[in-house]
Amino acid sequence: MRFLFFFSSSLFLLSFPLSANLLEDYWKAVQNTKEKFDISDHSPKRFSFRFGGEIPGVLHKESLNHEIFWFCQKYLDKYHTNFPYPRFKQDIRSHLTDLYGDPSQNFLSGKLSFSCFSGWKEGNSLLKLSFFLNENEFFPYRWDYYDSKGHLFLTEEDETKNGKKDSFTYYSSAGCPKEITKDKNDFGAMDEWWYYKNCQLVRIEYDSNENGFRERICHYENEKETTCEGVGEKEEREAILLESNQKFPEALKFYRKSLSEYKKEVSIGTARTCSLLKKIANIEYNERDFPAFTKTLDEFFSYRVCESDSLDVLIYRSYYYLYVLGDYRSARDSYLKTAEIYRKTHGEISPEISLNLAYSQFMDKDPNACLVSLEKLNSRRLTAYPRFFLFYYRGSCELSLGRYEDAYTNLKRAQILGGEKEFLPVVYYKLGRASFATNREQEGNLWINQALLIDLDLIEKMVSDPIFESFFLSPNGKSLKRKYYLNKQKKE
Repeated sequence: MRFLFFFSSSLFLLSFPLSANLLEDYWKAVQNTKEKFDISDHSPKRFSFRFGGEIPGVLHKESLNHEIFWFCQKYLDKYHTNFPYPRFKQDIRSHLTDLYGDPSQNFLSGKLSFSCFSGWKEGNSLLKLSFFLNENEFFPYRWDYYDSKGHLFLTEEDETKNGKKDSFTYYSSAGCPKEITKDKNDFGAMDEWWYYKNCQLVRIEYDSNENGFRERICHYENEKETTCEGVGEKEEREAILLESNQKFPEALKFYRKSLSEYKKEVSIGTARTCSLLKKIANIEYNERDFPAFTKTLDEFFSYRVCESDSLDVLIYRSYYYLYVLGDYRSARDSYLKTAEIYRKTHGEISPEISLNLAYSQFMDKDPNACLVSLEKLNSRRLTAYPRFFLFYYRGSCELSLGRYEDAYTNLKRAQILGGEKEFLPVVYYKLGRASFATNREQEGNLWINQALLIDLDLIEKMVSDPIFESFFLSPNGKSLKRKYYLNKQKKE
């Protein structure tokens, strides 16, 4: 099957200085969360110190780590009173070392979640409670319950992160899942049953319209789906076979027939409706039937249940707007939604999505928003290829804002990393522009010469730019300009 996707993700012992504004975002989110759950203490809303009227440029992550720990204890004490929490220094110290890890470092790595732990006590069970960052507040989304021997026996989860528990996993004495029940359609009753044997998934049963009839049963071996029985399954199997043989138009017909048969039985949108629409959209995109592709996406997003399964489709739609249509405003809006869904689903920021979002914002002539998107990325977490784009986009956005020194620094980093050859003349050109703007004319001449040596057509961008006035008054500039127009006349 063809796919579009191109990029496809000991506590308190060390003192580690971080950027104050980055830490402060998470500090504020913890304070907002306290307000949300009516937890009060004396922690400042803004974590900053002033000495002589100045705010220092760094803070230490221990402050945030301690804040999260104490928030956890107060939350557990208020909302889970049947679970003890550590009260003595020795218990607290072992608790931090054995369970909490380093939340601040996780944030720096792009993971936007943390876990709270109740205290260990003889004869008592343990609760592990996980929170995710939604906009400016943290919300609980997973509850893991352990017995007095440390064995996990139940997990409750808010998979859709809408404030309701919708998945319940029951474990055997060995800690293996034995059954999971889910409310996927958010109607309040269970509509999926997952069954395990010897820790392995063997069967999933679906009653999506909750009429008492299991309209679909799928069997699994080694965690892989083998066969499914039910409405529209025969047509889908035929579509999958045709697609594997690269008979895409025929496969598309059978996917549509499967969807039609399924909708006769289950008229509401379900996870299977979303899955079939995704498969249809995948073929339509790759066959470049964009009118049909757009119509399928509209149907997909008309079902509320599809939002929790929309990440792949949002990536399709965003890519389509950005690189096929060149509709930068729609691409920007679509990538904002994609970034939000990815963060909710995975609990962290996607560098690939953030980079594409920044590019769409830059092309939509909003360089400030571009820089905000890039600020969330940690360059140390990225490999060389995406790091090139991080510095290239950052430098480009700074250049358009007239922040020439910053632009030069970041474009120089991009140039050192290299990137793809097609980007190099533009990087050289922008380095030249930043150099001339900061009175580095000799250096600017070198960059511009390298840029024009690869792509002489860049002169078109330069002749109307006042920054390059001195360049075109020089003998070298006059010569290159004359060469460009002579070549242009010959081509015409």
